[in-house]
Amino acid sequence: MHAVAQALKPRLLSGLRDSQWLKQEMEYLWTHFFADIPRVNVVEVRFAGSWKSRLGVISLSEDTRTSYIGINSLLSLPEAPYYVSRITVAHELVHYAHGFGSPLPRQHRHPHRGRIVEKELLARGFRQEWVVYHDWIRNHWYDFYDSCALNPEVVVPAPVAGNTRETYASQ
Repeated sequence: MHAVAQALKPRLLSGLRDSQWLKQEMEYLWTHFFADIPRVNVVEVRFAGSWKSRLGVISLSEDTRTSYIGINSLLSLPEAPYYVSRITVAHELVHYAHGFGSPLPRQHRHPHRGRIVEKELLARGFRQEWVVYHDWIRNHWYDFYDSCALNPEVVVPAPVAGNTRETYASQ
C-alpha cells in the first residue's frame, strides 16, 4: 500500500497547499476527469473549516449562480497526503455532476446512498487514489485531526460563510 501512496505524488511540489493550488487542482481534475460535465454556473473552491467529521462540502447560492466547494483546511497542510486532498475535491465534483450543490438535474435522491460517489470515482479512474485515501482516512484521519486541533501552532484558514440554499457534506 505504501508503494502505491508513493506513486501518487502531486504534480507540483510546494509546501503548504494554498487557494491558488486548490483552484488549479480543481481545474486539472475537471479537465482530465470530469470533462463530460458541463459547468453551468460559477464554481468556487476554497479551504474552509477544519472540521473533524467532514472533509469537504458543496453548496449552491440562493440565486443558483454560484456553487461553493469548501475543502477541510487541514488538507492544506503538507502533513496531509496529497491524494486525500485530490479525492476530496473529486468527491465534491461528483456531487456537482449529480446535481447536488449545482443547478444540474439531480440524478439521485440521496447524495451518498448506495456508495454512488465511490462508484463514480472508480468509474472515472480514481481507483488507486481511492484505495490509499480510504485506508488513510480510516486509519489516520482522527489522529491527524487531534494532533492539529490540539496544536496551537497549526494555523489554518478560517471558514468562509456563504448565503446558500443547500449544503451536502462529504465524508
